[in-house]
Amino acid sequence: MAKKIISMLHKELDRHQIIWESTSRHITQDQATERISISIRQVRRLVQRYRIEGPQGLVSRRRGKRPNNAFSAKFRSLVISLVRD
Repeated sequence: MAKKIISMLHKELDRHQIIWESTSRHITQDQATERISISIRQVRRLVQRYRIEGPQGLVSRRRGKRPNNAFSAKFRSLVISLVRD
Protein backbone atom coordinates (compact mmCIF):
# COMPACT_ATOMS: atom_id res chain seq x y z
CA MET A 1 0.00 0.00 0.00
CA ALA A 2 1.45 3.35 -1.06
CA LYS A 3 1.93 5.96 1.62
CA LYS A 4 0.28 9.31 1.11
CA ILE A 5 2.17 12.51 1.90
CA ILE A 6 0.13 15.02 3.89
CA SER A 7 1.37 18.57 4.35
CA MET A 8 0.47 19.99 7.75
CA LEU A 9 1.16 23.19 9.58
CA HIS A 10 2.97 23.07 12.91
CA LYS A 11 -0.34 23.69 14.72
CA GLU A 12 -1.95 20.78 12.86
CA LEU A 13 0.98 18.50 13.73
CA ASP A 14 0.54 19.38 17.40
CA ARG A 15 -3.18 18.65 17.15
CA HIS A 16 -2.45 15.34 15.45
CA GLN A 17 -0.11 14.29 18.25
CA ILE A 18 -2.61 15.24 20.96
CA ILE A 19 -5.60 13.64 19.20
CA TRP A 20 -3.54 10.49 18.61
CA GLU A 21 -2.67 10.37 22.32
CA SER A 22 -6.36 10.79 23.13
CA THR A 23 -7.48 7.99 20.78
CA SER A 24 -4.69 5.75 22.10
CA ARG A 25 -5.93 6.43 25.64
CA HIS A 26 -2.62 7.95 26.78
CA ILE A 27 -4.52 11.10 27.79
CA THR A 28 -8.19 11.89 28.35
CA GLN A 29 -10.24 14.13 26.09
CA ASP A 30 -10.40 16.66 28.94
CA GLN A 31 -6.61 16.77 29.02
CA ALA A 32 -6.59 17.20 25.23
CA THR A 33 -8.92 20.21 25.54
CA GLU A 34 -6.52 21.87 27.95
CA ARG A 35 -3.47 21.18 25.79
CA ILE A 36 -5.07 22.39 22.53
CA SER A 37 -7.16 25.15 24.19
CA ILE A 38 -10.42 24.21 22.48
CA SER A 39 -13.76 22.98 23.79
CA ILE A 40 -14.54 19.37 24.65
CA ARG A 41 -17.12 19.35 21.86
CA GLN A 42 -14.50 20.35 19.30
CA VAL A 43 -12.08 17.69 20.60
CA ARG A 44 -14.79 15.06 20.19
CA ARG A 45 -15.41 16.24 16.62
CA LEU A 46 -11.67 16.09 15.85
CA VAL A 47 -11.41 12.59 17.35
CA GLN A 48 -14.38 11.42 15.29
CA ARG A 49 -12.95 12.91 12.09
CA TYR A 50 -9.52 11.43 12.91
CA ARG A 51 -11.02 7.97 13.32
CA ILE A 52 -12.86 8.23 10.00
CA GLU A 53 -10.31 10.05 7.81
CA GLY A 54 -7.03 9.59 9.65
CA PRO A 55 -4.45 12.41 9.87
CA GLN A 56 -5.87 14.00 6.70
CA GLY A 57 -9.04 14.78 8.66
CA LEU A 58 -7.14 17.22 10.89
CA VAL A 59 -5.91 19.38 8.00
CA SER A 60 -7.79 22.66 7.53
CA ARG A 61 -10.42 22.40 4.82
CA ARG A 62 -10.13 26.14 4.13
CA ARG A 63 -6.52 25.93 2.95
CA GLY A 64 -6.03 27.40 -0.51
CA LYS A 65 -9.42 29.14 -0.61
CA ARG A 66 -10.20 32.85 -0.56
CA PRO A 67 -11.26 34.27 2.79
CA ASN A 68 -14.97 34.93 3.15
CA ASN A 69 -14.30 38.57 4.01
CA ALA A 70 -11.98 39.25 1.04
CA PHE A 71 -12.76 42.20 -1.21
CA SER A 72 -13.58 41.57 -4.86
CA ALA A 73 -10.99 42.47 -7.51
CA LYS A 74 -13.34 45.13 -8.92
CA PHE A 75 -13.71 46.83 -5.53
CA ARG A 76 -9.96 46.71 -4.89
CA SER A 77 -9.17 48.33 -8.25
CA LEU A 78 -11.77 51.05 -7.55
CA VAL A 79 -10.22 51.85 -4.16
CA ILE A 80 -6.70 51.90 -5.60
CA SER A 81 -7.77 54.27 -8.38
CA LEU A 82 -9.43 56.59 -5.84
CA VAL A 83 -6.32 56.63 -3.65
CA ARG A 84 -4.04 57.41 -6.60
CA ASP A 85 -6.19 60.37 -7.72
